[in-house]
Amino acid sequence: MWPRAVTRGAVAVTALDGLGVAAASFVGRRAAALYDTSEILPDPTLTSVSIDDLPGWVAPGPDDGGRWALFLPGLGSHPLRHQEVAPAFRELGYACLFASHSARRPARRHAFGAREAAEALAWIRFAADRGAEEVTLLGWSFGASLWLRALAEPLPVAIRAVVLTGPLVDWSETIAHGAGGGVFGRILATAARAVLATPVLCRFAGQPAPVSLRPARRPLVTPPLVVVHGDADTTVPLGTSERLVAAWPAPARLHVVPGARHGAERDVDPTGWLDVVTPTV
Repeated sequence: MWPRAVTRGAVAVTALDGLGVAAASFVGRRAAALYDTSEILPDPTLTSVSIDDLPGWVAPGPDDGGRWALFLPGLGSHPLRHQEVAPAFRELGYACLFASHSARRPARRHAFGAREAAEALAWIRFAADRGAEEVTLLGWSFGASLWLRALAEPLPVAIRAVVLTGPLVDWSETIAHGAGGGVFGRILATAARAVLATPVLCRFAGQPAPVSLRPARRPLVTPPLVVVHGDADTTVPLGTSERLVAAWPAPARLHVVPGARHGAERDVDPTGWLDVVTPTV
């Protein structure tokens, strides 16, 4: 018997005509598409590491290495996109790990976190195996969503803080936002969610197995949280960050960057980003 969520999705899809299913499948494929990004050379102070076929780079800490900062990029973004923050974090006593996930070329598309969440957990275990006793998780967009998923799982280290920039908190709201919002955007998001959750139909959206677009489960641990989000973000709605911070049961704050588009929050004001983040970490 199919899970209840899948059954509901099937019922929703059967209410659509063929054109509606085609449109929902197209939206799902577009939402999961990955594009080429520029290569970035690692700073000479970084050491190359890997888990399975995923690359990473480590900047050792200045002390015994018990405190680590783990960085995850957004969709398609290079793991070293923000490597220039390493010296500032090392001054705070951190070893830095610039990790990667498989939602990047040469993969054609991502799995909405269904596959990549396990990769984020593997990087936390990687740091623990190398002496990390507490970690700060820093993620951008899709990478931020993976850290939120990780917090809902038992972890081998203490989480000191979480820093999320332009976090992709809710796929349904993000798809609706990208489609222009309003009633039309919500209809498209609902249809895409139903198609992706339904066996067979999910293949039309480019997924080999059904995937859920539900937000991350309630975290098992809730360390201090900092969220940075641009008010000109046309990809991920600012409102999802506002609600995340409002509902967080531990100290949490939201810093809105005026004029910043998605992924450019630190680019607009690199020093300002550090000024916001470092008091918490």
